[in-house]
Amino acid sequence: MKSRYLLPLAIFILFVNACAVNAYAQGGIGNKPRQDIVMLSQVARDSLSDVVFQNIMDLKRFAESGNIDSAAALIAYNGHVAKGQPVPTDRYARAMNAQNPEERAEVQNILARIQKLFQDYPDTHREYYAVFKTKDTPSGQKHLYQIHHVNGKRQRMVSWTFYPVGDKLLLGDFS
Repeated sequence: MKSRYLLPLAIFILFVNACAVNAYAQGGIGNKPRQDIVMLSQVARDSLSDVVFQNIMDLKRFAESGNIDSAAALIAYNGHVAKGQPVPTDRYARAMNAQNPEERAEVQNILARIQKLFQDYPDTHREYYAVFKTKDTPSGQKHLYQIHHVNGKRQRMVSWTFYPVGDKLLLGDFS
């Protein structure tokens, strides 16, 4: 009587294993590689990640001390602060100019937002870093760093976007 159930049980187990292997063969979200991600070696990605995180911590320090001139050198000009029509090629192609009153006011606004973020959520945990291809910037790249900000039970995930300008990575936006 036991041998009568042994063969169907073995067939069932083989069927379940075959289904499981088929499910994993698809590669999770599909078999097409993403075209919008810049593929980097792990060493290069980790080094860039450290540079971007250090820029974020520098901006935090500049916000706490009110150092607008130093912060302006780490923030990319986004073209929105000019009263006239911005030139599209200027967007994310240079750092903010602390001598221009409109751009200086924008830097102060960004520093105030950064200071409020770190006051409200002082504990940070690095979550995700990637370099994406984009046609919106002269460099053709944007660096996205997602950081989990925590204050007790309150949490907030913030995406920090940096753009390469020359040999520097400048803050584009964070939200």
